[in-house]
Amino acid sequence: MLTRPLALVAALAILASLFLPWLSSPFGENVVPWTVLREMDAARAHDILAGARPETIAYGCSFVLAALFVVFALIGRESRLLAFLTGAVPVALVAWALLSLIGQVEATGLSFSGSSIPEMTQRMLGAGAWAWAIGASLLATLGVLDPGRRRSAYG
Repeated sequence: MLTRPLALVAALAILASLFLPWLSSPFGENVVPWTVLREMDAARAHDILAGARPETIAYGCSFVLAALFVVFALIGRESRLLAFLTGAVPVALVAWALLSLIGQVEATGLSFSGSSIPEMTQRMLGAGAWAWAIGASLLATLGVLDPGRRRSAYG
């Protein structure tokens, strides 16, 4: 990939989001995925994964894919397909979450306008969620738009 340095930064942003606050509660407590994972024992992790919904599995896979992309990029073996998949999984999860939110609001008959989403997300989402979403968006875009490696003239 010609844009390997930028793609590497985007994948590192996804990984860094594990250590940053994702949600802010009204009580002032921040939710950081790493602290949740660090305090989990093997039995609890198994119970969670056994009953996990596909979205939960995809969320975990987004970090695994980002780690794979970083390793491959560092040794010069990254691919546009891996970049696209690494970015597309979180982007699809965000789109699914927004569609689910709108569907639930419509089903309950509450009033909800799409214009309230930016204000609501700005209040609730922390740096980790933004790093995850923006890094993923950039990586998916680079996976589509990157022209690939230059061919060597002597090659």
